[in-house]
Amino acid sequence: MVTVSAHPDEDSHFLLVRSGGYRCAIPVEAAKLVTRAPRVEALPGSAPRFVGLAQIAGEPAAIVDLHALLDPEGEPGGGHKLTVIVRGPGGISALGLAVDEAFGVAALSIDQPRLDSDPRWISGRSQVSGRVVAVLDPTELFADATSDEKGTFDAG
Repeated sequence: MVTVSAHPDEDSHFLLVRSGGYRCAIPVEAAKLVTRAPRVEALPGSAPRFVGLAQIAGEPAAIVDLHALLDPEGEPGGGHKLTVIVRGPGGISALGLAVDEAFGVAALSIDQPRLDSDPRWISGRSQVSGRVVAVLDPTELFADATSDEKGTFDAG
């Protein structure tokens, strides 16, 4: 549920993105930059979720396909019009999430718990304009984004 709060501390603010058919919310304090998809150097033999390495704002970043993280057994996302640079734990490192669209910032409350089948980097879900949005935990996302573990996402 999108909420407009007179008290900003009651809800957290999130960057809303779409990757394939999935909609996600990234905490704004973790979203360092939203930019057009950069030129990416693919690394042969890397996991399908790993798009490659790119230079963004003068710094190297690993670019990961958010759609492939959400649905590792499904068709690849491929749209990748934008890259959201997410700060890592402690703000030192950054990870690029290849997405199709960034469509706003909203104050959200997690109104649906995470499912047992969710990857650990999904904290729960919320409703935005009648659609389910997965709320991402950047710290856990960093841990899983470069692992070989497979996870699936159920839109609920």
